[in-house]
Amino acid sequence: MEIVVFYHDDLGFKRWLDEHPDGYVLNCYTTGRVHSARCKSYRSAGPRMTHSRAKACSTSERQLFEYAEQHHIDATRCALC
Repeated sequence: MEIVVFYHDDLGFKRWLDEHPDGYVLNCYTTGRVHSARCKSYRSAGPRMTHSRAKACSTSERQLFEYAEQHHIDATRCALC
């Protein structure tokens, strides 16, 4: 399993979401939420989804929580998805 990080790459991020509908997304900041790839909470964020915060993506939720810990991101699961 691989983690792919998108920053200033909305087209690549949207393509990854379409290709991995059962995947997971982590908003990268000092705090972050782990979302399912189908979660509507960030899909409605507008056309510039990866410009204010990078998005780390993986097919493994566990792997994203490990990534968050390694990068000192206080991650929690999204309450909406």
